[in-house]
Formats: sequence, structure tokens, C-alpha cells
Amino acid sequence: MSDLDYDLYTATSDFLKNEVQPLGFENEETLYINFDAFWDNFTPEEMKNALDRVQQNGHRAGTYWTPFAFWGGPDQFGQAVEGTNGKYTYADILLRDSEGEILPDVDGGLAIDPTHPGNLQRIDWFTNKFISEGFEYIKLDFLAHGSLEGQHHNSGITTGIAAYHYGMSYLQHKLSPEVIGRPFFINLSIAPLFPYAFAHSRRISCDVFGTLADTEYLLNSLTHGWWMSNTLYRYNDPDHSVLYKSFNQEATCWHEGRSRLTASVIAGTVLLLGDDFRKEEAAERARAWLGNTDILNVARMGKTFRPVESDFGKLSSDVFVLESPEEKSFYLAVFNFDSAQAAEKSISLKRAGLNANALYNVQDLWEGSQGETSGELIVSLEPAESKIFRLTVKENGSESNN
Repeated sequence: MSDLDYDLYTATSDFLKNEVQPLGFENEETLYINFDAFWDNFTPEEMKNALDRVQQNGHRAGTYWTPFAFWGGPDQFGQAVEGTNGKYTYADILLRDSEGEILPDVDGGLAIDPTHPGNLQRIDWFTNKFISEGFEYIKLDFLAHGSLEGQHHNSGITTGIAAYHYGMSYLQHKLSPEVIGRPFFINLSIAPLFPYAFAHSRRISCDVFGTLADTEYLLNSLTHGWWMSNTLYRYNDPDHSVLYKSFNQEATCWHEGRSRLTASVIAGTVLLLGDDFRKEEAAERARAWLGNTDILNVARMGKTFRPVESDFGKLSSDVFVLESPEEKSFYLAVFNFDSAQAAEKSISLKRAGLNANALYNVQDLWEGSQGETSGELIVSLEPAESKIFRLTVKENGSESNN
């Protein structure tokens, strides 16, 4: 948030490079160090030095932008729009209703008309800036502002969704490998589900922090939105995984923090970390959990688990399943959403899509323990605890290939 500064950004890169990547936390030797909002706290010199440091560490830099939302008040409406050489001000490009009035703000931001030539030039200016600075990842936030109904500059566009399609098509083209000559990862947040052909990933919920309630909130989104991963978007994005402490919350307990990570691992997944690792407990948890090869291999699959049950309304399924035909295995993730009471859960393997009559070898991926089961899986969980199991059919005392 607003506390973002040069030391926090570069210390994160240094910590992951020196203490976590040697444990195996990377994907094909790739790791991004991403800004969220408030990167404009940095002076140009600080930004250059920060990006140099990240690249020296072998990391890729990511940034953040809101292409269709303006965060200034009426006293800033006369501000010149970036890239327009003073031809347009923000008063010119803000979306207006049929009476010519600027639309009310949504979450503090005013909607920009995606079709206005001043905003297209603004897109040119910002994307050229990000490309020239060497960024390779961008989170585009508050995109629903671009789909609001209003009177658009392009009179041929008569709906908010059509305007969103117009603006996103232009923006996606600007960041395409065909134009810039290299890959550029695009992540969408607070974005309409449809149309969808503009990005590699989409955040499936609003802000998720570190508490158990946040974990269940995220898993509610997964319960109802698991199907988007590798269909509408290559990856679901379960927001940043806070292992220890969000800036706006008290520190979490051990199981609470690990459950937040488990929820991200099973989501699809863009696996983002959101802690200040200058805090020793955050660093300790990272060292303890991010070197677990079995857990990270689940994340590297880039596949979403689906809920075993889904009729939960505003709540979440507490059991999720993934079939891995390549490994001839199933994975089950089980959560206890009670932070005060332990739980014992009986999971029907038939209901989860497994063979109820088969004997399975069961491996607890967090703890490494082994066992066997048939018909059902009995899981004991401490308060706020979660577990991921790998189940493989056994025949004649050995794992089967069937």
C-alpha cells in the first residue's frame, strides 16, 4: 500500500533470490517482483535503481496501472492527459451521462471513456513507458470502470461492454509480443468476466489478505469460479498470499498462514507472495513452506482444483479435488475454517470422483506422512489447518498404473 518504498521492493527481491529460490521457489527459473499501487511514490532515479537491482537478481519486473479509472478530484480535472501534449485534459476524457455530467465515482475512482482519443494516447504513453523501463508483467486494475454505461466519444459504440472491448483490444495490442518483440504477462483485476480474450490471468476475487476469513472468502470465489482457469484465462489469480501479516491486519497463526498459501496453490494459479520479509516471522514461514517441492509442484501444474460440493452461497466448499491423469493420481485439499476448534472430516472418495472400491496410497504433502484408505478419507485438522493429499491407486501392494 502507501508504505511501499525502495527498500521494501528491493529487499523482497534480495530475500527471494538469496534465501528462497535456493529452496526451489521458482517456475522454470522465473520469478517476478511486482509493484502494486503506489509505485509512483518512487522518484525516477529510485525506479531505475530498483529495476536494475531486480534484473541483477535475475528477476522480472512487474507493474500496475488503472487504464480506465482516474483518482483525482475536481481540482485536478484540468490536468493534462499524459501523452496528449496538452491537447486533452482529464475533464475531456472522463465518461459522462446523457446529460453531460461526469459519472459518480466507484470505489473512489472516476470512469474514463475507453474510446476517447485522449485516452488512447494516454494508453500509448503509459505502455511505452512500461515497455521502455523493462517491465514484463502488468496488473490492470479497476477495469470494470471501463464497462460503465455512458455517452462515449466513439458514437458507434453504444454499450459499456462494447467500450470495454474497444479499449482492451487497443491495450492488449500495445503489449502484444508481435508489437514489442518479447512476452509481456497481462493480469486483470476487478474485470468483467466477458469479453475475456485480453489477458493471461484474471483475479477471481477482490482483495484477499491473510486471515482465515480471507482464505474462505477466496475459496468462495474458487468454489464458484474454478471453471475459468485454462478456459477463459490461462490462470486464475487468487491474489497475493500473505504467509504472516498483511499491512492492515494482525499477524496470523501458523496454520492460518499456511492455509492461505494452500488456497493459492490449488487455485490455478498465479502464485503471488504479499509479505514484508524483513519481518523475521514472515521470513521463517517462507523458508519453511516455500521449499516444499511436493506443494510447489502442485502449483506448477497451473491447474485449478474443483469443489467437491458447491451449494454454499456466500460460504465456501471445504474440500477440493484435482485429477492428474499424467501422474495417474488425484489430489484432495481439505480446510478447517474454524480458527478455534479442531475438526475431523470424513470425505467420500466416490463423491470426490474417485473409485470407491479401490485401495489408495495417501500422501500428506505438507507433512510427508503416508497411509492407505479405501472408500473414504478421514482427515483430522487443527484449528485453521488445511492439508493437501495425493492419492494413488494401489494393486497387489504396489502403486498401479491404472
